Amino acid sequence: MILPPERDSTGRFVKPEQEAPKPSDEHTHPMAKLLFGWVESPRTPLLLLLIVALIAASLIVADLIIGREVKDKYQAIAFTQATGFYAFWGFAAFATAVLSGWPLGKLLRRDEDYYGEADTKPNDVESDS
Repeated sequence: MILPPERDSTGRFVKPEQEAPKPSDEHTHPMAKLLFGWVESPRTPLLLLLIVALIAASLIVADLIIGREVKDKYQAIAFTQATGFYAFWGFAAFATAVLSGWPLGKLLRRDEDYYGEADTKPNDVESDS
């Protein structure tokens, strides 16, 4: 027996409370499991963060090891020879690009009531007034 969908006082459909179904592996290709199965681990974000931090730290250490005479030959601006300059410059540029999305979104986004308030109550629901 199929029950009709429930509606709230405004006439909108209300989904019944139910637990989210667990994804099944029956439709996943075995090669996809082999290549991307490691992504399902709860430790993956921390592991990726640690890898990026280690790469960044090793690049700064490499910047310390490389001789100043090598860097002097290729640099036209003096402050670019500072240790870790390009790491900090890249981080600042990326952070600026990401954070500029917030004011740009505010500038370009339409208001929530851009299309006006339409009467969206279904015909088969009685009005309260």
